[in-house]
Amino acid sequence: MAEVIWAARAYEHLYQIGEFIEKDSPIQAARVTQLIIKETHRLVSHIRIGQMVPEMHLDCYRELKVFSYRILYKIINENKAAIIAIVHARQILRRDLLD
Repeated sequence: MAEVIWAARAYEHLYQIGEFIEKDSPIQAARVTQLIIKETHRLVSHIRIGQMVPEMHLDCYRELKVFSYRILYKIINENKAAIIAIVHARQILRRDLLD
């Protein structure tokens, strides 16, 4: 079983996503944010379930997808992963998000 931690920046991204969607639909905002959180719980038992981040070409940087969002995470070791960012799929991935 792996430990999954969240970077403060990733929590902020999740909050911003929820706020943005909530302008149009509070129900959909709750649904999306809950699904993002639920998806990250899968890492506890399957740390390498996500695909490698194409922009990085490094095995330790991986992503999960929920609707049009990319949940970026870094495998710290075989027992620990860190959620580092959540970005929209259309957004250009900035290198500083992965540091």
